[in-house]
Amino acid sequence: MWKYVRNYLLNTLTFRKIPYSSQIELTLRCNANCKFCAIPGIPNSLKEKEMTTNQIKSIIDQISDLGVLSLTFTGGEPTLRKDLPDLIYHSGVVHKLITGLASNGYLLPLLLKEDKLKGLNYILLSLDYPFASLHDKTRGIEVFDKVIDTIKLANKKGIKVIISTNVMKTNLKYMPDLCELAKRLNCLIELYPCEDIIRKYNGEKYKIDDIYSIIPNLNLWAKIVRFLKNKYKNLLTDKYSIKIIESGGFGGNPKHQKIVRCRVAEAYLFVRHDGFIDFPCKIHPIKRYNALTNPIYSIYNSKEATDIMKKHDDYNFCDGCRLGCSITASLLKDRRTIYEKYVKNFFKGNLK
Repeated sequence: MWKYVRNYLLNTLTFRKIPYSSQIELTLRCNANCKFCAIPGIPNSLKEKEMTTNQIKSIIDQISDLGVLSLTFTGGEPTLRKDLPDLIYHSGVVHKLITGLASNGYLLPLLLKEDKLKGLNYILLSLDYPFASLHDKTRGIEVFDKVIDTIKLANKKGIKVIISTNVMKTNLKYMPDLCELAKRLNCLIELYPCEDIIRKYNGEKYKIDDIYSIIPNLNLWAKIVRFLKNKYKNLLTDKYSIKIIESGGFGGNPKHQKIVRCRVAEAYLFVRHDGFIDFPCKIHPIKRYNALTNPIYSIYNSKEATDIMKKHDDYNFCDGCRLGCSITASLLKDRRTIYEKYVKNFFKGNLK
């Protein structure tokens, strides 16, 4: 936590700017077929353009040199990369970054049993229902039992697990059961509502056409989460995130809410599977940089990127955005929200 305080002071009191967190999208390949995800519809020709092991290691080196404290590997499904153990080791052991992994859990029991994830601090583990039938149907693979096995194995190895629930109309009523399950399994849980995520590649847009038939009523979601926060200390979804989402998200003219401006461009560094970094964010790229041919320090501190950061959520496409990664990153830039989201959870033991 004290390293985050150092970075906050540097960002606030000096001209040096440092992203608080980073993410590398290792692959767009996935072994699931989730109803709310656009990745299955992306052509294989785009999915094949992945960075090599050495290229990713170079990216990790630069992220560490920049002063970033945490790195999460995501996808697609990152466990499909055979070099994942090597990359986690390079991040968590060689560079001592707080290292996380976002996964559906299908291949994790084997990796954990074989002790191949040295250097991993936490797992963001997808779990949408408290029982197998509906979860497996939603994800398109029989994975529920593997998720439970993953949690038990990770607990034994001291790897923190955060259940990441994609809240939809169909599982809204199961949120209390999921919190109870997380409590019994000694892990944390985040409850963010399903999002309308548009993925853009080579000028083409990929999205779920009927996504609004899946997204829950946000006021009802907020009401339930507020109730559950009073009962479960392992529920990480904070009051500011709830208010931002319930009020309409970022952007808007007039603004939907004045609690927090979007700071994702400056607080969160996202590297795509092909080595490109987009500003202001991965969903709405205005400016794209090739991190395989340009130093990340120069990219992040370029005039173009800095000018984009200064606009926050003033772009038209920001209107109504409530992406969980953008909200979480933005909360790191304000003293009130840092205390609520991170300091309080640290002293609860959730983030140690």
